[in-house]
Amino acid sequence: MTKLTIIQQNDTHGSLELHHELFWKENHPELRKTGGLPRIAKYIRELKSQNENVLFLDGGDLFHGTLPLVASKGEAILPALEKMGLDGWVPGNWDFAYGKEQLSSLVKALPFPSVACNVKDQETNELFMKPFIIKELKGVKVGIIGLTYPYVDETMPESFSRGLAFSRGVEETRDCVEALKGQADLVVLLSHMGLPLDVELANLVDGIDIVLSGHSHDRVEEPITVNDTLVVQAGSSASFLGKLDITLEGGRMEDYRYELVAIDESFPEDEEMAGIIADILEPYSKERGNIVGKTESILHRMTLNEAPMDQLITDAYIHAYDSDLAFSHGWRYGTPVPAGDITEYELHTIIPTNPEMFTLEMTGERLMNALEKNLEMVFSRDPFMQKGGYILRSSGLFMSFKPYNPEGNRIQKLLVRGQEIGLKKKYKIAGAGKQLFKGAEADKTYYGVFAVDVIKQFLKEKGTFKAAEEQKILST
Repeated sequence: MTKLTIIQQNDTHGSLELHHELFWKENHPELRKTGGLPRIAKYIRELKSQNENVLFLDGGDLFHGTLPLVASKGEAILPALEKMGLDGWVPGNWDFAYGKEQLSSLVKALPFPSVACNVKDQETNELFMKPFIIKELKGVKVGIIGLTYPYVDETMPESFSRGLAFSRGVEETRDCVEALKGQADLVVLLSHMGLPLDVELANLVDGIDIVLSGHSHDRVEEPITVNDTLVVQAGSSASFLGKLDITLEGGRMEDYRYELVAIDESFPEDEEMAGIIADILEPYSKERGNIVGKTESILHRMTLNEAPMDQLITDAYIHAYDSDLAFSHGWRYGTPVPAGDITEYELHTIIPTNPEMFTLEMTGERLMNALEKNLEMVFSRDPFMQKGGYILRSSGLFMSFKPYNPEGNRIQKLLVRGQEIGLKKKYKIAGAGKQLFKGAEADKTYYGVFAVDVIKQFLKEKGTFKAAEEQKILST
């Protein structure tokens, strides 16, 4: 009999220190302090000192999400990663943010291997990373296959995927499982595809024992079992770890116990890591101390249709550009901001890409089609067609929709500024960045002004922000 512990983290998004995290208490949001790399490092170090059969794996979105990481193109976090005790990772969609060459540079600096079986270098047609690794522990060999987000080229700005080719990875994963036969006792898929896609892939590919899922920020408290495969995911923002204790008999998994561990303030810090994080944050003390406004509402992104954090963004956009509508991408990242002061640093956590502002004219018909396409990317019946984050965030719009209607037929009612949409009428839209309305790039007018400055000015002019209580995006 052999015991093995697998620890999973995913979608940390640059959450380096203790921060607010949102939990639901009955039907109300509640903030608690969680997370940070010093507590995770201490937890991992103690586990590994007690048990030699521990694997600590990261599911991606490791190099992007807060000001120190974005400003340094991911390099700021490298000193911390040298001490984290990770045994491997797969890149997430945001890890491609700085382009192919920079990601290659970051990967070379890591003291642990990088795996991804479904992305190739277009120049050489060779795999960009190893498709899998084998970790040999006491009494067990573990094969770890990497599967990155397959739609970087479709859903992210063009610069993310330039020089790279992505695939869904179903056949590549199947080939890796086949290659690991006779070499590994346990096959683990380390994925950044999102929970729906990972469950579907486990259905399609035999021989995977465990899927460590990432990308969709799901807090899976009980493993999902499909096709003799366990599928788990550990939330986001370094707030949680997934802990899977496995018993193997004769080289096969016989029993397991799983726990989603919330890394709260009761967990002690690793002093060395705390010092490293303090050094990483020190150059940004000005932004961390610069109060740029106030909010009466908790700013968060924990709801699918609309969320207070994004209402702040789109309200600022519509105010700045006197437009009919404003939109922002349905991002999942960004740790909550409690009611009270908002700092400049927190704005960079809310919208770390700090995209350039644009306006765009669109007919009602074209807008309707764009919104239907977005709903399909969120709610498609085919998990492999679910390519969005959340629903596009907006101001000036009222929409009721049926999420499980056929593609192109979900929207039931659409109002702009309280009036029924006119299909032939043109509407002025404010937004920011190349991830939003990718197909309309040629029609955008950019202004050389960036989102964080627009939100700062909005808070200065309008005073304390309060999210609207009335819902404007309704699933019916």
